[in-house]
Amino acid sequence: MARPIRHVPRDTSRRRTGVYVGVVAFVAVDVLLIVLALGSNRSTATAETAAPLPTFGASSVQPTPAGTTASTPTPVATATSTSTPAASTLLPVPPTRLLGAVDAKTAWRAQTGACPTVAATPELTTDSGATWKKTDASGPTKVTALQRLSATSESTVEFVGLAKQDCAPQFVKTFVSGDNYSAYPDKLAGTWYVNPADRATVHSPVGAEKAPCDAVITLAVRDGKNAAALCADGRAFATTDAAATWSSPVTLPGAVTLTDTTTGYLAAAVGRKGCAGVQVLTLKPSLESAVSGCYPTPAPAQSLPGNVALSGASGTLWLWAGDALGRSSDGGATWK
Repeated sequence: MARPIRHVPRDTSRRRTGVYVGVVAFVAVDVLLIVLALGSNRSTATAETAAPLPTFGASSVQPTPAGTTASTPTPVATATSTSTPAASTLLPVPPTRLLGAVDAKTAWRAQTGACPTVAATPELTTDSGATWKKTDASGPTKVTALQRLSATSESTVEFVGLAKQDCAPQFVKTFVSGDNYSAYPDKLAGTWYVNPADRATVHSPVGAEKAPCDAVITLAVRDGKNAAALCADGRAFATTDAAATWSSPVTLPGAVTLTDTTTGYLAAAVGRKGCAGVQVLTLKPSLESAVSGCYPTPAPAQSLPGNVALSGASGTLWLWAGDALGRSSDGGATWK
């Protein structure tokens, strides 16, 4: 017997077809939205990548685009002057040489540096610097890195240096023109000096006193109470009471070292206008200054801080600058 044929109602078939069409339309719209979103992100990323990097120069800094990490900018190169700098830009540094004049023909000198690596090997001249006799202070005393030199004669000179073992201040002296040296620990307490380990303190014959600045570079000593200090910032101070108090500061542009005289002090300055070398300044006890001469030298001004020593005795001024040595009998006006 033949199976009867079932007929689906026409309106049900239409409803299924409508559902299928709706789903397909929804999927198509969704795909279109995704494509549009991806295209927008790609455009944004391209715009960010192409944004200019920050530039620096006379104009202000350009803003960094959102969403990027600012890199460290490279300043625009500017021209650098190669001319001799103004005196105010040259400041004193710890000396690498010491000088002690005795008279027109006789003087002691020494090179110095860090403790304990730089040995104490003072030199003596008795022929106005034509020849020098080298001596050995480190061998018999173990002193290094000389800090102060005081010469009284061809045979007698004393130093404050630093002990090789612990770099503590040490007093040494010779009475035999450097043929032998001895240490005198008891004399250290009555001596002027600055310990490079603490340049904010000045030791005078009455004890340790607070320095007038954070870093004293050079001391010029006239006697047990009177001295002048040159500081790392270019200012100078004077004391008349063994460093208990100090005068108001005086700025000495380009000054790199000081020395004492019978009437006050002398300063050696470099990089100053009108002097292609070392300019000598006469200082009153109050540190009021006046130019007294110029020692010409081909050495660049920048190489001279720390490499100039000045000392006078018996009417003769000695100046050791770089590799040059000069003497003057008129306060620095003329040299030989």
